Amino acid sequence: MPIERISSGIVELDRCLQNGFPSGYVINVRGEPGAGKTLFVTQVATKNAERGLKTVYVSFLEDREKFIAAASTLLPQVRKHVESDIISYVELSSVTQAGVSPLMELVLERVDSVEPSILVFDSYSAVVQALGSEAEGRALLNNLFSRIFSKRKVTTLIITEGDQNDFVSYVADGIIRMSRKSEPTSYRILEILKMRSVPLDESKFLFVFEKGRGLRVFRPFNATLSKKLKPRSAIQEKKKGYYSTGSRSLDAVIGGYQKGSLVLWEMGRDVPQLAFYSVVLLAAANFLVQERGVLIIPSLEFTRESLTPFVYPNKELFERNTRLFMDNVPQDSELFVQLTGDMERDLEKWNEVYEGFKKRGVPVLKVVSLDTLEHIYGKEKSVNLVRRAYLKTSHYKDVTLLLAKPGLEITEEVRYMAHTRLSLRFVDGYLLFKGLSPYTTDYLYEPRFSKGYPEVRLFEIN
Repeated sequence: MPIERISSGIVELDRCLQNGFPSGYVINVRGEPGAGKTLFVTQVATKNAERGLKTVYVSFLEDREKFIAAASTLLPQVRKHVESDIISYVELSSVTQAGVSPLMELVLERVDSVEPSILVFDSYSAVVQALGSEAEGRALLNNLFSRIFSKRKVTTLIITEGDQNDFVSYVADGIIRMSRKSEPTSYRILEILKMRSVPLDESKFLFVFEKGRGLRVFRPFNATLSKKLKPRSAIQEKKKGYYSTGSRSLDAVIGGYQKGSLVLWEMGRDVPQLAFYSVVLLAAANFLVQERGVLIIPSLEFTRESLTPFVYPNKELFERNTRLFMDNVPQDSELFVQLTGDMERDLEKWNEVYEGFKKRGVPVLKVVSLDTLEHIYGKEKSVNLVRRAYLKTSHYKDVTLLLAKPGLEITEEVRYMAHTRLSLRFVDGYLLFKGLSPYTTDYLYEPRFSKGYPEVRLFEIN
């Protein structure tokens, strides 16, 4: 018989926990002040209230109105559920000095009348402080175990401050730790330290606070290309003088790619290859579905055989509108143009193909992987080539994306030429985006290909 589950209120966490917390479990939610513990347990209560499940929320910290006001910005439905008593809020900060027995009776009385599926204690640390000793707090929990936990199938969430192993962590069926990592980038982490009898394929997640949604949890990057490609609708330019990046989310953050500009993408160490190419795939896909031109000098590891999964949205349209300049092709063809190593000759070929697209009267996206340039021509010639090629980009109001891997000598030089500088780093399994010029805060960068076309969503790290 399947074990009954109580939703965690977070889709990805439920998926990891095999549809939620086992009903009747005692879950310790721990972390430093401000880590998001109260919001997390409130989200558990709120999402389950939408399923008709009741919660008794026992708070030793703040009164009812303060609780609603604090939670409503991120979880606006909280007020409705508290006022309808689906979330039955019990404020006990004024009675904790009376000792264990009165507290017990108040909690038991509310549990008996409400018959909840979920019980929240916010927080055990506040109880211990108010009662004056760990022994008193332990006595309270022992009583609850004997009179509630062992007799009723109530899933109980107990908040504790800090990261110490105490009585609560010892008796809990599950432990969730919430924290903030500060180096090299500040972001929030949710970890499942223990979940009895639940096998976990992931236990550590980055999370953000999202207005109207509360906590949003993300698994580490693990995207793959879809085997079935599907045409996507073009994302039209909404800002005058800019091309879309191919992502509405990225457009909202940086405004798009300015027409006539050089855009430098600086890639951090260990950025996965698919993530590296995602910035190209986004913009190229949006250009191609509009029958615009795309010229690409791909990265060194790219070969003709590598191309197959990137042919988008179909072979005919791709070959009609795309040209790839590579040093590892034997001769020129309709799709491939050979780079000979002679800078003047190669630049002449590049401009010839480019002018052919301009005669069609279409905008052109130019993508240059700087590792290939530096490998073929060296630093000085590469800088010269970028500068000269850019003159036509500026004249025709097109856009050039420069992709820079770590450790290239050319990168420092082209930084001064770029109108826009963007960075993508790979930290603890997550892709982190940041605008360097213009400056933006840090965002989680989440590429997806499951719909048959490339897309990226950004989530502000807060």
